[in-house]
Amino acid sequence: MKQRFTYILLIVLFASFFAGCVKETEEETPQVAERGKVIGFFKNFTYTPEELTGLMYLVDPNLVAQVNVEYTIEMYSVLYETIDADGNAIQASGLLVVPQSTGFLPIVSFQHGTILNRIDVPSTSGSGKEVGMIMGTEGYVAVLPDFLGLGQGHGFHPYMHAETEATAVIDMIRAAKTICKDLNKNLNGQLFMMGYSQGGHVAMAAHKMIQEQYSDEFTVTAAAPMAGPYDVSGAMYDILMKEEAYVTPSFFPYVLYSYNPIYKIFDDLDEIFISPYNTQLKEYFREGTTYDLSAVDEILPSSKIPTDIIKPEIVTEIKNNPNHPLRLALADNDLYNWTPTAPIQMYHCDQDVHVPPANSEKAYNQFITNGATNVTVINPFAGGTHITCVLPSILSAKTWFNTLKE
Repeated sequence: MKQRFTYILLIVLFASFFAGCVKETEEETPQVAERGKVIGFFKNFTYTPEELTGLMYLVDPNLVAQVNVEYTIEMYSVLYETIDADGNAIQASGLLVVPQSTGFLPIVSFQHGTILNRIDVPSTSGSGKEVGMIMGTEGYVAVLPDFLGLGQGHGFHPYMHAETEATAVIDMIRAAKTICKDLNKNLNGQLFMMGYSQGGHVAMAAHKMIQEQYSDEFTVTAAAPMAGPYDVSGAMYDILMKEEAYVTPSFFPYVLYSYNPIYKIFDDLDEIFISPYNTQLKEYFREGTTYDLSAVDEILPSSKIPTDIIKPEIVTEIKNNPNHPLRLALADNDLYNWTPTAPIQMYHCDQDVHVPPANSEKAYNQFITNGATNVTVINPFAGGTHITCVLPSILSAKTWFNTLKE
């Protein structure tokens, strides 16, 4: 209890310091970003193998037998500098997990799934931290970005925006390498990428950007994007725009509120929503929100049809115009039309209705067409859903990475 109280107090103090820094920055002329610069970091937890074994047993008794609990780990909350969609300097946060090993360690970067609530992130012991703990105790330096606008970041999270997803990941890896040097931890140069759901999209975006723009700085050893929406303008567009119920209709307004400031799709989002959503939704999709997406789903139409919140004439306009700005924005965030050179295993369960397997099938087929030679799609759990596929996917990817780890 004392350790938990101390951690919460540190979070409050760290956030207060961060808020003061941002206020000062906003009043000055914008500065060129020092991408990957470490603004601050502090250790919030240390777990021994015995403690980790107990925690994993609480998550799933079967998990203990599937994880090689070897190293004590130290977990650090990190604040670092990156860029926003306009290329301006912005501060972001994340979690760094460091195994207490004297050997040369690989880096694994894990990307969490869709989150609206800014505090439900790895750096605040929220979603995804367990993956960092698993990978850390098996001898990886685990890097888990919160993404822009989440955690201690500023602004509203640019959900499903491939470019800022990628830069946030790349710059956190840079920050992690600096911290490892400060901690006298040796790295072996290997870099593994993984992520689930939105995190699959993020992992793919970061891998693509590294290969195309930063190959002189990083080399991806292997990548395991899992259950990701890589075909945003195709498979995901069809789900959001067809007049059928969807399990999570809140994805649609999340995309609209994220893309509109970047792509200038509509002059005013309030004008495209029908009442009462033209006034209600902005409370949920704003900077600093602590609402979960489930809260948004509760206020949306009982039909669960995503487009039922949009004026019919706007829906018709989008559907009838293949060059509509929204459709072009979605296409800008597709992640299948490139040629990965590092090995990729895409994990996707066959009964996923949140993010259909068609996304991975589209990516696989296009990769092969483009000439990629080391790409595979794996169903790690027959009959698995988007929820039940999480752990099998992560453990399967970990097992594969272990065969490549030096």
